Amino acid sequence: MDENKNVLDSEKRSSGLFNEILEWTNAILLALLIALAIRGFLFEPVMVKGDSMNDTLQDEQRLIVYKLGYIFSKPQRGDMVVLQYQAGLFENNAILDDNPFFRKAFPDFGEVNYIKRAIALPGDSVDIRDGQVYVNGKKLDEPYAKGETSPLNMQFPVVVPKNKVFVLGDNRQHSSDSRSIGFIKTSKIKGKAVMRVYPLNTFGVLK
Repeated sequence: MDENKNVLDSEKRSSGLFNEILEWTNAILLALLIALAIRGFLFEPVMVKGDSMNDTLQDEQRLIVYKLGYIFSKPQRGDMVVLQYQAGLFENNAILDDNPFFRKAFPDFGEVNYIKRAIALPGDSVDIRDGQVYVNGKKLDEPYAKGETSPLNMQFPVVVPKNKVFVLGDNRQHSSDSRSIGFIKTSKIKGKAVMRVYPLNTFGVLK
């Protein structure tokens, strides 16, 4: 009897341990799925690289990008947007193309993203002359802009095509933007930079 009782106790302990491990595994997987969903569809941390957005943003600052808003609406003038400049390894993968959750939730290795300011929207007329930017014939008030704005490689005036936006970096003399890389498809815009989180002395909402 004692031997049978010991066996039953051992089995109960093993079963209890297995159930506890299973519960922890399920909890970890659920937490991971929630984290990936948040990253893919709601908020994503990004790091500023380079000085094209000086003095508004500085190299190596960490930002939070809000994605959900652009699922239901388009970028607005003045938004600081994160856009895909160069595709990563997942691009045009037949398997991944059928899995939008995977495409959005997981980092795409090799992908290059830029952060720029949306200046003009589809249908807007844009002109650059005398170092100033004009949208629909009206000179923009740009207290965020550093330096005069030159046309670079683009011939102005231009009209922003359908489903595209015209973007500029705030540091106008040191930015690769629509003047050199062309209009940006709205489908390539990943979200709006809404908050600076690092360094801590710069923490705050971006305006």
